[in-house]
Parts: sequence; C-alpha cells; structure tokens
Amino acid sequence: MSELNSALAAAREAGAILRERWPAEREVRVKGYRDIVTEADVAAQSAILARLKADYPDHEILAEEGGGDYRADDPRPTWIVDPLDGTTNYARRIPMFAVAIGLAVGGEVRVGVVYDPLRDMTFYAERGGGAYLARGGGEPERLRVSETKTLAEAVVGVDWSHANDVRREVLSALSRVGLACGTMRGIGSAALGIAFVAPGWFDAYYHFALKPWDVAGPSLIASEAGGTLTTPDGLPWQLGQSRLVITNGRFQSELLKVMGLHAHLA
Repeated sequence: MSELNSALAAAREAGAILRERWPAEREVRVKGYRDIVTEADVAAQSAILARLKADYPDHEILAEEGGGDYRADDPRPTWIVDPLDGTTNYARRIPMFAVAIGLAVGGEVRVGVVYDPLRDMTFYAERGGGAYLARGGGEPERLRVSETKTLAEAVVGVDWSHANDVRREVLSALSRVGLACGTMRGIGSAALGIAFVAPGWFDAYYHFALKPWDVAGPSLIASEAGGTLTTPDGLPWQLGQSRLVITNGRFQSELLKVMGLHAHLA
C-alpha cells in the first residue's frame, strides 16, 4: 500500500468513528487554557495510529493527543496527525471538523489528507502530483486555486487562537483586512480553512497559532493546487512555523500590506 493510500485509509477509518459518535453525548475534558479534548479525539487517533504503525512500523508519528514537538531536521519519515481538527465545533455540535494527516521528511511534506466525515469529502495531495477532492465514491476532481485578482473581491478565511496576545494580532489584522476584502469567514477548523483555498472556495486564509498537526496535510493540498504560502512578514512559510498567510497567489503582497504585520516586504 502506498503512503497516500495508507493516509486515506487511516483518515476514513477515523472519520467513521467521528461520524458514528456524532449523535451521542460528549465526554469533554480540559487539557489546557481554552483547549479541550473529547473521547472521540482519542478514539479517532487510536485508529489512525494503529493503521499507520501497521503499514509503516519504522516511521515516526507526531499526533495532537500525545504532544511532542516537530523537528524539521529529523530525516526520518514522520506522520503528523490531527484526529479531530475542530474539537470545539464537534463538542458543540457545529458540523465543521476534519481529520488531518500529513507525512513529512526533513521538513518537507510529501503526503497530505484532510477528510470531512460528515460530508464524506476527502482533500488529498502528493508532492508534485497535484491536489484532488473526492466526494463520496465519485471520481476525484483536480483542484486549482481561484482566479480572484484583488483583495477587494476576495473571500478571506481566518481562525482564532487560545492566547490573548495572539488574538490581539488577529484582531488587529482583521480590523484592516475586513474593510478591504470582499467578505470574511471563520469556520473553527484550520485544516478545512486551509484546504478550502485549494478548490477556490476561499481566496485566502490566515492563522497565527498553528500547530504542525493543524497544517501539515492541508498546507500541501493548498500548495499543490497553486496556493502561495508565506509568513505574515512575507517570508516563505515552513512546516513548524505557527503563523501562516495563504492566497491564490494573485494578491499576496496586497493582503500582507493591508494586514500591516510585515517587516520584510519590498
């Protein structure tokens, strides 16, 4: 089985668990400041890890419900797993959440999968092979970012942070971007927000508090669909960095300048 097929199978197995438990009562516990976990997160992660360890016993795994730090200098293949991105949505029965899986080697993501189990939609990519969306059992469609040319026309996605200092930055940028763009959306799942850039549903997205498991899989999907990924100061974004701005590539500089957080833009 290929690495992509393993990731797809693992994501769908975890998604089936989340979907099965969706109507049931939630067991929610606090694991940090403004940070929660449900029993569904743990069960979905166990299914993913069982699949990946069986298929690739020599690979490393970094998963959200287990902690740890990502090391870009580690040459070993590392699976980066978020079993339930959008836990607050799930706990509150807001139907926007996903399973996110990426495979990175030496700081480069090779495989990315984002699975929305309620809609049975799978975004996926292999490096150099393009990005795709499969709906249910239908034929996958090749994804390309939108052709929106200016920020004034753009739909911009944004998500929140647990920490107040980061929230202040998000709000500072929002106060300017919100006046300059077409409209904005916050959906409570970074994996879906980033993935939504790939088919052009979002023209741009930004987030200032990402963890590797939030972004590893969807970042490759967006990139393979033609997206441009940078830090807020205009430098190339790399896995392990928490601050990401992504667009279709047609108004990246314009967005960064409006955000007003840049330091390295010409």
